Amino acid sequence: MANVFEHLDYRQYLQEEYSDRKAKDKKISYRFLARHAGFSSPNFLQLVMRGKRNLSQESVYKIAKALKLKKDEAEFFENLVRFNQSVSNEEKNLYYSRIAADRHYVKVKQIEKTHFEYYSKWYHAAVREMVLLKEFNEDPAWISRNLSPKISVKAAGESLALLERLGFVVRNKQGKLVQQDRYIDSGDEVMGLAIANYHREMIEKAAESIEKTPPGKREINSITFAVSQERMKETKKMIQEFRQKISNFLAQEDAAEMVYQLNLQLFNVSELPKEEEE
Repeated sequence: MANVFEHLDYRQYLQEEYSDRKAKDKKISYRFLARHAGFSSPNFLQLVMRGKRNLSQESVYKIAKALKLKKDEAEFFENLVRFNQSVSNEEKNLYYSRIAADRHYVKVKQIEKTHFEYYSKWYHAAVREMVLLKEFNEDPAWISRNLSPKISVKAAGESLALLERLGFVVRNKQGKLVQQDRYIDSGDEVMGLAIANYHREMIEKAAESIEKTPPGKREINSITFAVSQERMKETKKMIQEFRQKISNFLAQEDAAEMVYQLNLQLFNVSELPKEEEE
């Protein structure tokens, strides 16, 4: 049967579990499983797997019992449901922290967990870029002093350790820390939540820079415009191409003196057309 600890999407887990059971026993059907779990609607589980219905607390217990999940598996399954069905990022972070703390999940998803940690704090990316500075010192106290805003010495040390553990920074033949790659590509699944955390913190830092950074050392401006859906698609494409061009240009830097953060923020300030929301 499917291993619940290998999933971060409970609907995907249920689909895999259903397929495995169906392959071993031809009499298995959505109707059969729904009746076995105690649901009055014969297609309820099918609707859940397709994302058309959510699970209540009682439904979670019914499914866990029908699938004969052990106590730790049932608790993990419940956290998966809460994580997937949470509306706010605050709730998602809460339930993901419970999922990531499970020793069974950590065993099979360690890489995912550490990448989540990387994107969930703004300063990990900044510390990674500081490695390129000519005067960089891997002493956590030095890192703490030279970040803006400053972080604790403990946090700086933990950040550097995380970067090494992920392989984002490595030691060259001289024993000096260097970046393994100039580009980092974020994956799927939980990365959406981690990236949301990252962007939220960076947007806050951008707001703080209005007060603490001289105008000549920053560039913050905005425009408000009305646009069609078709031209909106082209606008997004232009921004993405610009970001790629900037990334390629800065990747050639070999005499870095400071670390900057570039935020490109495009968002609606009126209600979206119905089809866009869907």
